[in-house]
Amino acid sequence: MLSNNLDVYATEMAYRVGDILLRDFIKLSGYYLPYEVLEVKELLKKGKRVAYGETVRIKDVEITFIDAGHIPGSAQILVNGDKTLLYTGDFSTIKTRLLRGAEPGPRDVDVVVIESTYALEDHPERRSLEREFVSRVRETVENGGRVLVPAFSVARAQEIMCVLEAYNFREPVYIDGMAIKVLDIYLEMEEYVHGKQLLYQAAKHVTKVTSRKKRTQALSTPSVIISPAGMLKGGPAVVYARELAEDERSAIFLVSFQLPDTPGAILLNEKRLVADGLDMKVKAQVDQFRFSSHSGRTQLHEYLKRFNAGTKVFTIHGEPASTEELARYCRSELNLDAVNPVRDEIYIV
Repeated sequence: MLSNNLDVYATEMAYRVGDILLRDFIKLSGYYLPYEVLEVKELLKKGKRVAYGETVRIKDVEITFIDAGHIPGSAQILVNGDKTLLYTGDFSTIKTRLLRGAEPGPRDVDVVVIESTYALEDHPERRSLEREFVSRVRETVENGGRVLVPAFSVARAQEIMCVLEAYNFREPVYIDGMAIKVLDIYLEMEEYVHGKQLLYQAAKHVTKVTSRKKRTQALSTPSVIISPAGMLKGGPAVVYARELAEDERSAIFLVSFQLPDTPGAILLNEKRLVADGLDMKVKAQVDQFRFSSHSGRTQLHEYLKRFNAGTKVFTIHGEPASTEELARYCRSELNLDAVNPVRDEIYIV
């Protein structure tokens, strides 16, 4: 539990979506948690709201929140005291159908703490990826198949809606699960969504699955079904996957990274559906389209080129090979004072 004297700062969007995620986590958790719904309500009640570009002062330190371009409401944090530190968190400078990409923030800082998730990998060009995805979806549906798109409830499901809308896809599209609640929040808080008009148009052309009857309807005709969970670790997507698994005309198209050993990774690598007690061979098409909400290698390099030589850089949030390679690039190519930090070690800047 949070101390009563501890202030929590976040964007209103982060609180609204966090409320849904925390309540769902409490509901699904099979082990003891140090908080319950009452604590979540208290957090939402007492939490301090900030806008992008807003600066708050805490004692001798100023903190500014900068759009991170990761998901709606996400923020980079600029801490300005006797020295200036920029913490990127998860961020993406890539423009998508939903977001404009991260704001760059100031160049003249003393310290940068940066994520390294995709330091070893470039993402596919976004528009080419979209065209390939829509082409495969259209081909499958026109051949009488159904397409299941397991997608994260937050941002990815809504982006896929927007992608289909951008290419004037007019076959039936359904959205299920927690993604519906997040969609409603995005439509209400449009100031956090760069592609708000496209999202609004897409929402008019999708059917929200709110009952078993509508779920049956979604499966009864060639269509696209967008549903969590993105890695098939539960959620309505597993129900749909079971129904589509033996239909060779249908497809399951994964639209995000799949952690090793998750049902999504097993499906992709072995064409087996292993989830909720199931273990069955899949005859439907299975493919992956690597949409991402993180900066890729090229974007990370371009972002880091902005900073002055000698700036201290800490590379975090990645596999050891990724954090070390990004630190090496900073040192050898940009003359930045980069470190791949060791957990629990203290660094003085």
